[in-house]
Amino acid sequence: MFLIIFLTSAYYIYLHIIYTRMYIPELLAPVGSKESLIAAIDNGANAVYFGGTLFGARQYASNFKREELEWAIDYSHVRGIKTYVTVNTLIKDSELEEAADYLQFICNAGADAVIVQDIGILKLLREQLPELPVHASTQMTIHNVQGVKFLQEMGVKRVVLARENSLEEIRIIKSETGIEVETFIHGALCFSYSGQCLLSSMIGGRSGNRGYCAQPCRKKYRMIGIEGYLLSPKDLNMSELIPSLIEAGIDSFKIEGRMKRPEYVAGVVRIYRMLIDRYFASPDEFWVAKEEKHILRQLFNREFTTGYFFGDPGSDLMSRRYPHNRGTELGKIIDYDPRSKTIVIQLKAPLRTGDGIGIGCRESGMIVNNIFADSKRVNTASSGTIVKIPMEYEVAKGDIVFKTYDSQLMASLEAKNLKKIPIKMSFIGKAGKRVELRIIDGDNDITIRGGNVSPAEKRPLSESSITEQLKKLGNTVFEARKIDLEIDDNIFIPVSELNSLRRDAITKLEQTRIEKWKHHCNKPDISDGQISNEPVHPVLSVNTGSIESFESAVDGNADIVYFGEGKSGVTLENDDYSHAIEYGRKNGVKVFINLPRIMKNFNDLPASEYFSKDDAPDGFLAADPGVLFKLHKLGKTIVVDYPLNVFNRLAMAHLLEFGQRVTLSPELTLTQMNFLASFGQTECIVHGFFPLMVSEHDLIGGLFSDRREHDFSLKDEKGFLFPVRNDSQNRTYIMNSRELCMLDHIPELLKSGVSCLRIEARMYDATATGKITRAYRDAIDSGRSRINCNGEYTTGHYFRGVL
Repeated sequence: MFLIIFLTSAYYIYLHIIYTRMYIPELLAPVGSKESLIAAIDNGANAVYFGGTLFGARQYASNFKREELEWAIDYSHVRGIKTYVTVNTLIKDSELEEAADYLQFICNAGADAVIVQDIGILKLLREQLPELPVHASTQMTIHNVQGVKFLQEMGVKRVVLARENSLEEIRIIKSETGIEVETFIHGALCFSYSGQCLLSSMIGGRSGNRGYCAQPCRKKYRMIGIEGYLLSPKDLNMSELIPSLIEAGIDSFKIEGRMKRPEYVAGVVRIYRMLIDRYFASPDEFWVAKEEKHILRQLFNREFTTGYFFGDPGSDLMSRRYPHNRGTELGKIIDYDPRSKTIVIQLKAPLRTGDGIGIGCRESGMIVNNIFADSKRVNTASSGTIVKIPMEYEVAKGDIVFKTYDSQLMASLEAKNLKKIPIKMSFIGKAGKRVELRIIDGDNDITIRGGNVSPAEKRPLSESSITEQLKKLGNTVFEARKIDLEIDDNIFIPVSELNSLRRDAITKLEQTRIEKWKHHCNKPDISDGQISNEPVHPVLSVNTGSIESFESAVDGNADIVYFGEGKSGVTLENDDYSHAIEYGRKNGVKVFINLPRIMKNFNDLPASEYFSKDDAPDGFLAADPGVLFKLHKLGKTIVVDYPLNVFNRLAMAHLLEFGQRVTLSPELTLTQMNFLASFGQTECIVHGFFPLMVSEHDLIGGLFSDRREHDFSLKDEKGFLFPVRNDSQNRTYIMNSRELCMLDHIPELLKSGVSCLRIEARMYDATATGKITRAYRDAIDSGRSRINCNGEYTTGHYFRGVL
């Protein structure tokens, strides 16, 4: 009966797709272990993504060793599931050979695609491993049409858009580019744009761009009297808005959670599978059941949000009180006995031994081992019951108790390897001829032949006994839906031969399903391409955000001054740009306009009229792939800025096709910069404050009604202060807590071969800008600094690097 209902439902889904010309979006599941892989496939994922032990953005997940990775790819392909392998971190130049070997392995293993962040690795893949499709990671911060076109020209098949894109923006990107679009629909959110966060890196050397994020956004902070988890977003949950996602034309629905339990993967995938199928069965009657909502909450939540899909959610985005899993509300503490160390709870939901609970805002929870009701020890207690539970730490009356782990639910979601593929068997047994078994799975057709069939001396072989042996597929992925027999009367075939025939046929079918994805790929060649090891005399650039600071930088004898939006509250007009260009030209200083690193609407691009004016600037500083692409098409002079995350010579080589100079990542050491400088014109930041986080969320506006009276800073639990600023779109920029200063290391910088040393002065007033510019001008010209770094400062990663 269930099969009939399922087939009827599938038929109507098919008719709806044909009628509306819609495609069912791919449901893409996270996998961090073998058990999670089985859970994802059993519960209806169309594709899975996972990483190996190298170059993945979740280095704290279990991940797969090489042999396990190939097993996971084969296991998925046998079951008709696509596999995407994550190589979504920045790759150091010293790691390129190892990365090339790893990519060759992934290609040969037959992965359906590789997910990439590093532009150099992307270039390498498309030029030397064309067999392996590339998906651009959300770590590439792609959020506009021009950025997608930049990647399309490089040969990218799919782009994972920034989580900050709205549905309308996604529709536009899809319609104007036609690229495959993947978006996250459920799971954890980052406060910062992915790929633009240096906070974990600068605090403790654990780089999010290298897969080692320490999750500083889940820590406690204080800002002018307000304390809490001020950078902690809620979790994304788009379950009730599946129709909107489908109608926007999104190709792949991605679930976050490679570090989650297999049961979490099973439950979330199962519900989204049902919701997607429910929509296509009856689009006008889509609904989400109360129990489905409950399961999603119970599995994991920091409260839920729909993120930026429908515009800026403001404070509704944030979970400032609870940075960890809340599960579902279990009840409130009505009493606490410090002598017996027990709490009394009036339950709002059932509780069982083995369940996990959390209390209030505490970061840690506990597993319930003992429950007492009416002075009796019980294993379960129903809603409404007053129970006592032993509790080691002190709590307060009125604290909310959350059920963070439901043991019964988790048991129901354990991986069981249930997914079966229907096959058709055709068996031929003719006296005096070789026995033959043919299996068809829809895509593949294989035939196995055995020995000759003998006449029966005693009991002939019956159709039912042959059928019984052939359908014994045990723990294989296949299920015989139909078995056709063509046999003579009065024949004999040993049962052992039937079993052997069946096993050989199934093995051959499995290998056929696997082998068609395998490749014979060559290892990519990492060409040298070195230009020179000769030291150069670097020029001095200063990045400014106000007319006053701009003039001070020019007057301080900078060679190049970047000019664009900087300090909070400073809005630049077209006349400001005209004045800056004229002032720089009059003083023999090159003027480059600094364009925003996040640019969703190119109609609002600052100073866009200077793209074609006669009195144009000397060039542009581009921090966004889309802006870079647009300016390059217009034939403009460009300096590539550091948010494009250049870590190796391959990324540098590609970006030098767009710009005259590339700003190296501030996560590199001086030694690494010295090496890269021999491959072309480079720039590095040597002084100032620069953003460690860039967020679409207006942190200040979400906490304070009046932003004019203060210079806002976040204070962490160690007492460090991180200045917070907004741009004209009220995006949040969290700056480093310490001023970068390399004045004490001028001789090393001059020997490094870096072409341009930059001062980041957008946080400075005119006086400070002038003073610092003159200090570096003198130091570069004389070969040493007459002024030392003062106060609390940092040398960043120049001498320590990142993991």
